[in-house]
Amino acid sequence: MKRALTVTLILMMLVTFAACDTGTSGSRKASPASDFDYWISENRDRVVILRYIGTAADVVIPETIENIPVERIYSYAFSYTNIKSIDIPDSVVSIMTCAFDHCTELETVKFGANIEQIGSNAFEKCTALKEAYLPGGLKLLGNCAFSGCASLETVFMPASLTTQDQSTNIWSDTFAYNTSLKNIIFEEGTETIGGGFVSCTSLQKVTVPASVKKVLVPAFSKCENLTEIVFEGDAPEFFGMHTHGDFAFGIYDSGYKGNEYRNIKVYYHPDKAGWDTTVLKGKYNLIPIEE
Repeated sequence: MKRALTVTLILMMLVTFAACDTGTSGSRKASPASDFDYWISENRDRVVILRYIGTAADVVIPETIENIPVERIYSYAFSYTNIKSIDIPDSVVSIMTCAFDHCTELETVKFGANIEQIGSNAFEKCTALKEAYLPGGLKLLGNCAFSGCASLETVFMPASLTTQDQSTNIWSDTFAYNTSLKNIIFEEGTETIGGGFVSCTSLQKVTVPASVKKVLVPAFSKCENLTEIVFEGDAPEFFGMHTHGDFAFGIYDSGYKGNEYRNIKVYYHPDKAGWDTTVLKGKYNLIPIEE
């Protein structure tokens, strides 16, 4: 495996994402305020979307309602609705718990640039969703936020996710059971890969940026077809382990019928630090990358 090939593939994927419109309303007209139940703060400085009551399948949340910025999408605001696309404006900073869960016809989400928080189960069981390009300023990604999205194929994880549930709650299962997931792009600058990708059975390869310092259990456990891990930098300082000894790339068996370290190929740069003493030695097949 050549490093140039790895870098080229990542750049191609990033270019694909960049070509997508990640804006909010763009050229599409905002949905009327009458399509929403909403709350206005006492100081009239922010609007919270409480519930979508419209009938349109394609929804563009307005930047303002009554000339007041729309700041938050409340819990269950769109859950179990039949929407197919949602544009979220730059004014929104928070998407709360279960805001879009079980929107089984939702195919496209365009996140605003200023979203800082996506709550637990926010997009759970959005079974038609194929891509999740998370915004660059995102700071908190909740438990099971995108779990059970059976059609999800590609995820972009921004480096801003330094306080996501995954860094403190290793069982967060943020993208768990997404059986179509094939591509995970971790932005350079990412320091922690959390425990959010359990049972993503279509995942075959993961590239870990040079900035990563920690990989937590059970990051990619039960990803049965994962065969290649490419590390771009030094060996991470910490690999989380379950009390039974399960590594972040192992198969975690809740019944503890023996941890299985499959024949995963771990590619690394021999000129980078820590690979001579990494705890991965003897557990996986470590292969130096030819420069």
